[in-house]
Amino acid sequence: MNSGLAAVAMLAATATPPSAMAQGGAAGDWAVSGKVASLAFTLDCRFTQAGTALTGACVDGSTSDPKVKGGRSHPLTSGQVDGDHIRWTYQSSFLLTRFTVTYSGVRHGDAITGDIDAQGHKGAFTAHRAG
Repeated sequence: MNSGLAAVAMLAATATPPSAMAQGGAAGDWAVSGKVASLAFTLDCRFTQAGTALTGACVDGSTSDPKVKGGRSHPLTSGQVDGDHIRWTYQSSFLLTRFTVTYSGVRHGDAITGDIDAQGHKGAFTAHRAG
């Protein structure tokens, strides 16, 4: 085997296939911040990814509203990763009203930017891989 073919064979043997990198790309701890209507918030999210399925939970940080307490955990009710596109949903509540919160964003390495829909109230978020 000539040296050119040997180099190509070695690269092919050590390269990680794109599907393997994408498979766990959203897994891990993420620090999320955003704003819906006039409410600013932070979350600490921990995701596990298996194929395109995303599971995990997000825990409330402090907010700009003294009526909203931090520390509540919100298990994901659904989550999906499609390439660099990521989407997750959980249930939350404010006072006595329960509602669904959906995040839709695009991952750029260790950052995600996107939109939030909290029962018809729109907002935006950013997330950075924690750690």
